[in-house]
Amino acid sequence: MKSVLIAIALVISVQANANESTRQAKISQIIEAQGLQQMFQQQLDQSKTQAKDLGKNLYKKILADSGITDGQENPEIEKIFTQYIERCSTLFTAKEFVETWSRFYGNNLSEPELDKILAYYKSSIGKKDVAASQAAMVGFSQVISTESHKRINDSIGQLMADFKAAIETASPTVNTEVK
Repeated sequence: MKSVLIAIALVISVQANANESTRQAKISQIIEAQGLQQMFQQQLDQSKTQAKDLGKNLYKKILADSGITDGQENPEIEKIFTQYIERCSTLFTAKEFVETWSRFYGNNLSEPELDKILAYYKSSIGKKDVAASQAAMVGFSQVISTESHKRINDSIGQLMADFKAAIETASPTVNTEVK
C-alpha cells in the first residue's frame, strides 16, 4: 500500500513538472513574440547613452554651482563621475529583465488564456502591435530622458543652494577686527 502511494505521488509530481514546463514554454514564446528582450535591450542602450550625457551635464552643473569656473575642471574626476553614472544605468541586462518578467507573467492566467495570448502575438495584428510598441519606445524614452535631465538639473541646483545655505548657517562668523 505504501509503495502504491509513493507511485501515485511520483506520477502527480512528474505531471505537475510537465505542466509547469509547458506553461513556461508558452510564456517564453509570448515574451519572444512580444519582442520584450529587444525592447528591454533598446531601453538599456538608450539609457546608457543618455546617462553618459547626463553625467557630463551634472558634473558641469555641480562645478558651476560650486563656483568652479571653466578651466578649473578636473578631467579625471569628470571621467570617474561619468563612468559611475554609466554603471548605474547598466545595473541589469535585458536577459535579467526577461527572466524576472517571466517569473511573474501569467501567474493569474490559465493555459487556454496563455494559448489565446500567444495566438494574438503570432497574428498579423499582434505583430503590428509589437512593432508599434517598439517604435513608441524610442520617442517615449527620448521625451522621458529630456524631462529627466531637466528635473535632475533643477534638483541638483536646489541641492547646491541648500548646501550653501546650510554651510553659511553652520559656519561661525569670523571677527577680523583688531582689538
